[in-house]
Amino acid sequence: MESKTSQSKTSQSKILTVVIPAYNVEKYIDECLSSFVNKGEIKEVEILVIDDGATDSTVEKAKVYAQKYPSMIRIIQKENGGHGSVINRGIQEATGKYFKVLDGDDWVDTEGFIKLVDTLKSVNSDIVASDYKCVNESNPAKSEIRRAAANDPNHYGRSWKFTEVVREPIIKIHSLTVRTKILQENNIRVDEHCFYEDAEYILYPIPYCTNVYYDNTIVYMYRLGRDGQSVDIKSMQKRRGEHEKVLKSLYAFSDENETIDSYKKRYIDKGIALSAQNQFQIYFSLGNKKKIKQEMIDFDMDMKLHHRGVYNAITKRSIWALRKTNYRIFAIGALAYKLLKG
Repeated sequence: MESKTSQSKTSQSKILTVVIPAYNVEKYIDECLSSFVNKGEIKEVEILVIDDGATDSTVEKAKVYAQKYPSMIRIIQKENGGHGSVINRGIQEATGKYFKVLDGDDWVDTEGFIKLVDTLKSVNSDIVASDYKCVNESNPAKSEIRRAAANDPNHYGRSWKFTEVVREPIIKIHSLTVRTKILQENNIRVDEHCFYEDAEYILYPIPYCTNVYYDNTIVYMYRLGRDGQSVDIKSMQKRRGEHEKVLKSLYAFSDENETIDSYKKRYIDKGIALSAQNQFQIYFSLGNKKKIKQEMIDFDMDMKLHHRGVYNAITKRSIWALRKTNYRIFAIGALAYKLLKG
């Protein structure tokens, strides 16, 4: 159900839709929304603040911005369904040519965002991949770390097909801006009521994309170090069933696209391998227990037997060392993880 203060979907053409999942982020939503407008309203952009059943003052704070910038900011209220349900609803509601997701506890570099909007006006690629920054609020010494969308600086400022894209890092959700039409016309939907579905969101459009434009502008500011974040290892341990659920969905997706362009298939398997590596991280974090070790071995053997492309796309040396020693060094790995992560 939409709030009474929400605006109806505009018929005006927008260049970009930004979807902001807003669940109990009252501490951060001001910084998030103000980062879009502190240089003034951008009429070519629509921002959908999607309340996922928040129980704090997130919506009340967001309404202030929706009332001040009614042609730019719209509030949508819905029952709680998790981050994935917000992405799905955002795809349904979007009117912009391009689509981007930004969490309510993150923000944008305003100048970078304005440059991104200008870039979107001039390019016609299916994906635009921008640089971003990780900001660690719990560790000022590592306060800002730039993440490059492309390793090869010559790839910036141009559009590339997947013969080149497959050589670059997987485009994370923080980098990703994708053509809305691809999401809507191909009924792209991710898992709901679980975490880690962003791995689906960044890969599901790939079969329908032909090119990627690399942009070296920093746009997304990604907050790290917040208690309860899904990337926190304690959260990953608690929700490892959800992580495994998403992995199963990704495996099925890879199988369904077995015959697509080989470079896209390699890119997809490379992306799934990142989630598989996180699954190994969960096993290491749980410690040297016989049951956990056997579960890890079964997980890896299943990957080798049924998802060989993902198995071969693993890049972590520690995982290949495990395999080469027939998993005998698992105890050492678990101890090293404990010492490193504390």
